[in-house]
Amino acid sequence: MEVLKEERQQQILDRLYAAGNIHVNDLAAAFHASKDTIRRDLTELEEQGILRRVYGGAVPAKRPVLAFDGRKTIEKDEKYLTARKAVRLVRPESLIAVDGGTTNILFASLLPLSIRLRVVTNSFPVAEELRKRPNVDVFFLGGHYSKGARTTVGETVLSQLKDYYFDQCFLGAYGVDWQQGVSIPYPYENEAAVKKLLVQTSAEVNIMCSNSKLNKVSNYIVCPVEAVDRIICGYPVVEQIRTKYQDKIC
Repeated sequence: MEVLKEERQQQILDRLYAAGNIHVNDLAAAFHASKDTIRRDLTELEEQGILRRVYGGAVPAKRPVLAFDGRKTIEKDEKYLTARKAVRLVRPESLIAVDGGTTNILFASLLPLSIRLRVVTNSFPVAEELRKRPNVDVFFLGGHYSKGARTTVGETVLSQLKDYYFDQCFLGAYGVDWQQGVSIPYPYENEAAVKKLLVQTSAEVNIMCSNSKLNKVSNYIVCPVEAVDRIICGYPVVEQIRTKYQDKIC
């Protein structure tokens, strides 16, 4: 049975982020498609900023952000699965907030080209990904540039955020604990204030985190688990842990 282009491209991405690279010949055989069809798929996905073409195939364009660059190769497949799951929760035509982080960048790059949204962000890489979405209006929050996180922080950002009330927000986290809540570490304390205000000004709060960040506590608390609507993890979480988080893990 012939696979629709959108479904085929999604399966191509699944293979890419599971294996770390893909080859045109293998994909043509797997999908019973011509090599030219596969090459067109890879070209379209490259134009969206999701992968990078190399001789004979492709590699991920996003090496999912210790300092930002050092985190790029960690849990890249799980970050991809987390971002993909989060994208499915986005409501078209809504106003959403997206802050910084490697999973957040993948999230932005996986948004369908056709989706209509208004997005507020303080992340330079997220804004760059959203630039490639023709139907997404992007509002960038100006402020002090945090070079390590590639985000803007500080009083200027907080002042601008007070003018918004978001339908949804999608936030990264360094630690999520069922007792202590969502947290981030030093030296990113300025991000904590931004995340905290995003939680307070959003009708729906979605936290994107890898399974390894569950039951972890960092230096600066953002909010309690009670303030969160969903905790989005790429891999399944055992029932014993899920119940501790009030079944908010998806």
